[in-house]
Amino acid sequence: MSADPQQFLHVTIQDLPPFRVACFFCNLQLATGQYSNQIQQGFQQIKSWALQRGLDLTRQRIIGIPHVRDGQLTGYDCCVELPENGVIDDHSFQMKRAPGGRYAVLLLEKNSAVIGEAIGRFFTEYAPAHHLVVDPQRFSYEVYDETFMTYFVPIT
Repeated sequence: MSADPQQFLHVTIQDLPPFRVACFFCNLQLATGQYSNQIQQGFQQIKSWALQRGLDLTRQRIIGIPHVRDGQLTGYDCCVELPENGVIDDHSFQMKRAPGGRYAVLLLEKNSAVIGEAIGRFFTEYAPAHHLVVDPQRFSYEVYDETFMTYFVPIT
């Protein structure tokens, strides 16, 4: 995949099951400097929490849930997926249930120089051209691996 943000967007439509996550919230409204440092620290905290509870991070997805208001990133949930059958009785982190349903799924090279622009192009160009309507009742989320970020946008 090229670092050129004008490249073709790789989008699929998928029906996905719900899942549970434990989250550490980063309030970015009060942040100064780079958001990436605060978000990176949030991911380190949630990963440490997960490892202390015996979760296998090679099997559980690392998930980010951006909070956007009026086009501005105001907060970010740094999350780890929880096993569906596992019980974790711990209130030190917020637990959420991500709703399932129909999603537009963007596969993006894990390159901060192009991610924001590619996501913007999805909303301003791709979604309207393909008659996709974002579902405001469900949140978008990001899943990370070593080389890619997959962005999930709920659609109706």
